[in-house]
Amino acid sequence: MLDCPVKLPGILLFLLALICCRPAHAQDGAASLLDHYEEAREYCLELVNELRSDNGLPSVRLEPLASELALQHARDMAEAGYFSHWDMQGHKPTRRYNELGGMHGLGENIFFAEYQAGGWQRVIDEAMDSLEASSGHRATMLNPGYTDVGLGMAVNGSRVYLVQEFICRAGGNYACPLKARVGDVVSFSGQFDPKRYALNYILLRHEPLPELREQRWLNNTGTYSEGDTMFAVYTPHTERRFNVDTYYDVGLKDDGRIDARLLLDYKGKPGSYYVILMLHDTRTGGEVKAACVAIEVLK
Repeated sequence: MLDCPVKLPGILLFLLALICCRPAHAQDGAASLLDHYEEAREYCLELVNELRSDNGLPSVRLEPLASELALQHARDMAEAGYFSHWDMQGHKPTRRYNELGGMHGLGENIFFAEYQAGGWQRVIDEAMDSLEASSGHRATMLNPGYTDVGLGMAVNGSRVYLVQEFICRAGGNYACPLKARVGDVVSFSGQFDPKRYALNYILLRHEPLPELREQRWLNNTGTYSEGDTMFAVYTPHTERRFNVDTYYDVGLKDDGRIDARLLLDYKGKPGSYYVILMLHDTRTGGEVKAACVAIEVLK
């Protein structure tokens, strides 16, 4: 008896062709991360907290707003093909967080690699190994002041982008305008627990306004800072001195409420003016960056 070929419907042949021709990384590797997105985030959180526990630090919680910030930046890098703490509008993490409504102090870690094969757990394992091996990224993950973290991941072909946004929730209800003009006096307000924290100071720092950035420039960036020049300090501690010419007192209530009136004038220059609230943690003896705001100050 002669073997007769089985005739398959055209649509089935088409689907089989897609499966056979699908590249390895689309079946596994990078793409598997999106198929197991929530599992991958929880696994990454677990590894971060294992690292913190091994170093005597409390766990951080997964935070929704910071996770949205992380996801947006991961997707932007994946779609535009760059890798940087800056985005293509020239904004750094603090400004992007502020625009989503967050004003707590934060620190950002970013990771990028290509994966042709391997499961989603391998991707997270290797990302964490890489971040732990870097002194700066490791220090961010082991900062005792951070209480929360946002995690976001994006994939483009075989390329994987992972973003961690660590958040310090020391107090809250922080409010400050995001736009002003040179010479304006703006209000920065909020409240912290005076049984645990004490006000150290509020710093004002300046840097030029952000500008549009191209892929090549972004891919050559490294670490970031919040302002190039510190030009004013608001503090109740008159005995503490900094390398600035301008000092101001700051109003503080017994219940930890702050309502500071901040003068935005660094040599009459427009720019990004950073407002940074530093508190003393009476439990650990450490200093925490409780809030940070990047104000766009124009002429």
